[in-house]
Amino acid sequence: METADTPFEQKKLGRKHIKSFASGIAHMFACSAQHYAWLAYRHRLPTVAIDLLKLRIEPSEFDIERNRTLAGMCQRTLLRNAGQLAPPGAVVTASLSAHFGIDDYSEDGSSASIGRSVFTVILTDDRGKEWRVDHAEQRMLIQS
Repeated sequence: METADTPFEQKKLGRKHIKSFASGIAHMFACSAQHYAWLAYRHRLPTVAIDLLKLRIEPSEFDIERNRTLAGMCQRTLLRNAGQLAPPGAVVTASLSAHFGIDDYSEDGSSASIGRSVFTVILTDDRGKEWRVDHAEQRMLIQS
């Protein structure tokens, strides 16, 4: 039983949970990436890459405040989750990439959608093992 004198101690997680961290981040990003998709279509740049630890977004056309907000949310989620790893476990590199299906674009006057988009998160642990997750969306609505 938890009391005021004995704070709740959370059990530390093993490395096998890193893949679930990557999966959660890929899904979270995919659910909110409409503006990234719109910029991909507008600039005819189907791919964006984000370094989640350094919060660097490339190409530069995607590196705007509105997009840094979503990237920052993903970074905070990663850091919160990685902080639960049992020592000496650590995430040392974290990248997120999105490839938008801008070639399959349609407008109906009030909304627009693009085709299949794939969101990939790759996390590398302190032992050099890569944990990769791909999350695909068959269609995405985009907004300007």
